[in-house]
Amino acid sequence: MGKKISIYSALAVILTLASCAGVESGDGVIAGEGKRIYFRTHLPSLSETRASALTTDNLSECRVTCFIPEDSSFDPAATTPHYSDMRFIKKGAGHYVAEDDTAAEWPDTDLTLHFFAYAPSSELVTEVEDNHSIRRLDVASDMRDQVDFITAYSSGNRQENGNSGIDLDFSHQLARVELSAWCASEIYDIEIAGVRIGNPVTQGDFNLASLMPASGSSGSWLNTSQAPVEYIFTPGESIVRVGKNIGSHTDIDHAASIMASASSAMVIPMAERIEAWEGKKDPEIDSDPYHTDKLYFSVLLRVVSNSERVVYPYSDNRYNIPAVYFAVDDDGKILARLYKIDGEYYTTDDGNENSRYTGDAQMIRSFCWAALPVAAKWEAGKIYTYKLNYTNGIGWHDPDDPVPGEPIINGKVTFDVKVSDWKEGVKTDVTVPRK
Repeated sequence: MGKKISIYSALAVILTLASCAGVESGDGVIAGEGKRIYFRTHLPSLSETRASALTTDNLSECRVTCFIPEDSSFDPAATTPHYSDMRFIKKGAGHYVAEDDTAAEWPDTDLTLHFFAYAPSSELVTEVEDNHSIRRLDVASDMRDQVDFITAYSSGNRQENGNSGIDLDFSHQLARVELSAWCASEIYDIEIAGVRIGNPVTQGDFNLASLMPASGSSGSWLNTSQAPVEYIFTPGESIVRVGKNIGSHTDIDHAASIMASASSAMVIPMAERIEAWEGKKDPEIDSDPYHTDKLYFSVLLRVVSNSERVVYPYSDNRYNIPAVYFAVDDDGKILARLYKIDGEYYTTDDGNENSRYTGDAQMIRSFCWAALPVAAKWEAGKIYTYKLNYTNGIGWHDPDDPVPGEPIINGKVTFDVKVSDWKEGVKTDVTVPRK
């Protein structure tokens, strides 16, 4: 096992991209001086809306492990590093130098050194093991707590790079998934207050040695495992409403984001395609408790007919499906997350009398999950944008519901997916099968 990096807290950093070598740092000292090792960093250009995504504008620091090979058969996993996870911070005009200016000087050798870098900061590292080529990562289950993970490999020697520095070309090692929705139904509208991705890859060992050109890859993950990730809207955010009766988001070109301030999910890429959840066709559907490792989206929603009757969640509470409750104002803004306990509503889940909800009962809305099967093989450094079409159907009961796989409203849900590799990608239509 290598170092454990729990991706649970966003970075708060504002800095700018490195430029040419030999520029003075903020303290007036030339960054290289021929003694200190320093780096210039580069990332693919992309306009970001998510604060936790690392860009050339907000990369404030990185961690670097350096190896001095004994011979040409260099193997990071079998070599003791010259230094490990040293913190390099942004200085002046874009150079990254060791936090301790004397800690990363060029050694007294003309051999080529090998450098492995990553961000975010090693402040997130909670375990240290002997194998310095592996980093263990866990993606947060709450999408708003997820952050980016970037890596780079480079090599250099004192003679060629002592004054010019080392270039680090970083790559994103996670995949991103964004969900939006639209509906052109004549008979109902959809209100949305949360999203879940069922069973993406969320834990794994990243092998830094796989970044070397000789490996033939740009990074690899080992020992991966799956778990759901989700985001439920919070007070201050607005319910997303789509449909003809309300006159908004009624075609694919005007689909509305349904991820609120989470913006997107960040997950570990898949080594192999994960097949779509089969719903009622799953051979294990009647097992108790039921579990699936197949892939699906689930959307926390309510369905309102054109006569303003709530169609889902069911008014008779059939199947005893767990609901999520909110107090919502007339404009659709969430005032509070509520918990229903013994027929009463509370603002905390412990039923404390001091948290009893005393507002207008007409402002309380209930939402339940509706699942959409999807198959995928998400790759590192790509953004997958799905547009869910609710015109002809709502989906299936979530795998965690008492009746997993049962159709909520007969009909199919289709969605369009665009794949962006830091540029415009291709579009593919996917149809969720009927029961």
